[in-house]
Amino acid sequence: MASSEGIERFIRPDLIAFGGYSARKSPETLEGKVEVPVENIIKLDANENPYGCSPRVSQALAAYPDLNIYPDDGQTRLRKLLERCSGVDAKHIVAGSGSNQLIDLVLRLFISKGDEVINCVPTFGIYRFSTELCGGTLVEVPRDENFAVNVSAIKAAISKKTKMIILANPNNPTGTITPQQDILEIVDTRLPVLVDEAYYEFSGQTVVPLVSQYRNLMVL
Repeated sequence: MASSEGIERFIRPDLIAFGGYSARKSPETLEGKVEVPVENIIKLDANENPYGCSPRVSQALAAYPDLNIYPDDGQTRLRKLLERCSGVDAKHIVAGSGSNQLIDLVLRLFISKGDEVINCVPTFGIYRFSTELCGGTLVEVPRDENFAVNVSAIKAAISKKTKMIILANPNNPTGTITPQQDILEIVDTRLPVLVDEAYYEFSGQTVVPLVSQYRNLMVL
């Protein structure tokens, strides 16, 4: 059996010192660090439901007979159900295990070593993590003093290496909303634009209906 000693030499050189990404901190890790008792902590930063799922969901899962079988990787039934609630044709929909997975898959699809991704900071940390994991470079465009997106600065940051523009809307962690007209101006660059609407329920504003009109627009 081969020794695991020196296995690091087989790792991609650019990932040897690569840091990890922590998706969340549980309330238990905050005990003693905040004044609120642990049982009363409700965290909004991870977009979690503090009440848990519906009892009907638990019952349906308990009674489901095929949990031991691989599901349909085309997500046919799920996409049809999402079509009904989103108003978007199922052919435009892909389901994933949370937006982190979809962000990773989208970036892997577009980003190679040396490519650039424009990102409006401060914003969600996973964009940097996934971009660098793909060998790309994150080009940070600062938001203004009100944490609004600077569309002119985004356009000025575009280079021949730019492969994608990412925009969280509403933004995490600032909660600011980018007007649809600004998003469309960014989409008009014709670069792939990923609009992360993970916190859509807090704002009620979405560009999902526009995905059938703009082939370079992707919405989470």
